[in-house]
Amino acid sequence: MSVAGTSSVPRIVAFQFNPDQVSRTLTPRTATEAGQVAPGDALRTRGAPVEMIAMTVEVDATDDLERGDSVAATVGVAPQLAALEMLLYPSTDQVLASAAMLLAGTIEILPPEAPLTVLAWGPTRVVPVRLTGLTVTEEAFDVTLNPIRATVQLTAQTLSYHDLQVTDAGYSLFLAHQVLKETLASSSLALSASAAVTAGR
Repeated sequence: MSVAGTSSVPRIVAFQFNPDQVSRTLTPRTATEAGQVAPGDALRTRGAPVEMIAMTVEVDATDDLERGDSVAATVGVAPQLAALEMLLYPSTDQVLASAAMLLAGTIEILPPEAPLTVLAWGPTRVVPVRLTGLTVTEEAFDVTLNPIRATVQLTAQTLSYHDLQVTDAGYSLFLAHQVLKETLASSSLALSASAAVTAGR
């Protein structure tokens, strides 16, 4: 499930089917990335690793059409696709406000912020993310060319305290995620130690 929130009304995008596979790539933030190659910097880290997540999400209106759902009969899976795609868009209100400021002669306009997006993949993985890409493949259509089945290849970067301000809600959310990882890692060490003791008897 992917959750997007604004300061007022949160938006929830629930996956119709759980993806069969989730791919995660973690790249360490090392001091050498910044050109610091002194011997004493070999083990230094500049924060949490950069984590990229990839998954394929399937949406299908077949069951809804069989049940006689009026929305599916009218527009197929277009609402589900639009909900995912809107996670990449600034709101229309932000765009219009920026345009008004530009017309009023404002010298500098900051790019609008997208809503905070949170990937909730079970109770042990709730992390703020930035979507880096959506590839939509529409596979079947109704008579008015609305998609009735599609797959979405979704890629996202987990946002850590390295990427967010301390006052951002995602900052605390990622810290809680890391604390949970540390707890799970400690449990693994304890289990390994117990297994080693048992094997040595």
